[in-house]
Formats: sequence, structure tokens, C-alpha cells
Amino acid sequence: MSVTTALVAGGGGVAVALIAAAVYRDAARVGVDLGSPGSWAALVVLTGGASVVTFVLVPDAPLPGVLVLTALGPLLYLLERDDSMNGDDAADPTHLPSQSGDAADGSDDSDR
Repeated sequence: MSVTTALVAGGGGVAVALIAAAVYRDAARVGVDLGSPGSWAALVVLTGGASVVTFVLVPDAPLPGVLVLTALGPLLYLLERDDSMNGDDAADPTHLPSQSGDAADGSDDSDR
């Protein structure tokens, strides 16, 4: 194993551990509906670790595939986090989730 490979593997491992710790802390703070904070951190470690191992052991692995594998865990967590924070409201195709229930000037519903 070369020095560069060891540095990439070590740096990748540290980055995965830091991201998993941030996901665990945020999941415990928010209280995600599906799963526990530990399971979300484990998913991040699994996907991030698999991408680091793939990058180090398979030199011909396509970089876009490795990046997709790296981002999979955190992105799935972010989708569940958003659903846990905003998910129980009825869908309204005429308003964005960031808009309040009433229009500021009242002209939104009167034009229809």
C-alpha cells in the first residue's frame, strides 16, 4: 500500500466518521420518525465506508459511481429528516411549504 493510498483511506475514514457523528447528533435532536439515530449513522458509515473501500481497492472504479455511493446515506437521511419535520400536512398544490396559510395581500385566491 502506498503512502497516498493510506492517506486517502485515512482521510476518507475520518470524513465518514465526522459525517456519521453529525447525522447521529442531528437525528437525535430532530427526532426522525423512521429508524433511530444509530441506524441513520450506521447507514452513513456503511455507504461512506463502502465508497472509501471501493475507491482504494478498485483503482478503475468510475468516480461518478463512487460519489453516488458516498452521497447515498446522507441524502436518504436528509429526505427522512425533511419528511419528519414537514410530512404530516395535507398536500396543497397551490402553495409552497414555506408559505403561510394566508396570502399577504389576499389577491392570490381572488384572481381565480
